[in-house]
Amino acid sequence: MKWTVKEWMAEGYQARKVGALRAYIYRSLNWPDFFKTGGAAYEVKYSGSAIALIRFEGKGATVRTLAAAARYPEITELDLVEIALWVSKLRSQSPLN
Repeated sequence: MKWTVKEWMAEGYQARKVGALRAYIYRSLNWPDFFKTGGAAYEVKYSGSAIALIRFEGKGATVRTLAAAARYPEITELDLVEIALWVSKLRSQSPLN
């Protein structure tokens, strides 16, 4: 694992892993089949493809991989959970959330 996530732009984050992997996390509002409660939602993109969705409600997070994630075995579900934990930590430090 060993990801480092930092705020990259407003409502967006950049995740980097040792070995030059890089993913971007953007605030998402367009996944009604998964985000029905209106909680904060984020889309994880890697190599230009959306590979996962992260939904935050209260103190918990739900991570759901998308079909495109199968094309990128270098990012595992554990990696996505680690990224979600980083984003949760950064969101709690942000004055906007």
